[in-house]
Amino acid sequence: MPDRPADSNAVEAEAYLSSGVDNGGVDLALILEQLPAVTPEAAARFGAPPADSFVIAPALVRPESRGTVRLTSSNWQDPIVIDGNYLGTDRDLDAIVRGIELARELGSQSAFDGVRAREVVPGPNATRSELRELAQLASSSFGHPTGTCRIGTDGMAVVDPELRVHGIQNLRVADSSVMPSVPAAATSAAAHMIGGKAAALLQA
Repeated sequence: MPDRPADSNAVEAEAYLSSGVDNGGVDLALILEQLPAVTPEAAARFGAPPADSFVIAPALVRPESRGTVRLTSSNWQDPIVIDGNYLGTDRDLDAIVRGIELARELGSQSAFDGVRAREVVPGPNATRSELRELAQLASSSFGHPTGTCRIGTDGMAVVDPELRVHGIQNLRVADSSVMPSVPAAATSAAAHMIGGKAAALLQA
């Protein structure tokens, strides 16, 4: 792969598409990463990729699975328990396995002949069962959590439609945690829009 500047996040391109496991529309992103991104668990099972490899990483951008954030005590200084519950439903697992299949299909195209030597993970002869195993071993967060402080008027909502925290005066939350559902895209643009809306609310 070509050299990249030090301030690059290594993402060269993204494609958004549907896994086709239901009629839910766009639920996957294929992300071309200019580095060998793999979890230690996946590397232990399928082998560590060489340093000069690239990854086409499938991301589930509209997961059904929901995690939890729990207090461990009444002391605010005690660590909290965060359970991402990744691939917690059969639908999500099926969708990400389809994403792996699509990433492998894309990576095998002739357009990559000049930069691709061979598929390392999971390997060209991987079975469907091994793809499911890879999905479970290689899943991790892309660093875009949402919904831990979601907006709404029901009993599970944390902030109201004007971003004010229920039950606490003079406190608002304005970031991706207030999103009631995950957008089918990188969350940064939506987070900027939420910040802009918060600024307008404070000026009103």
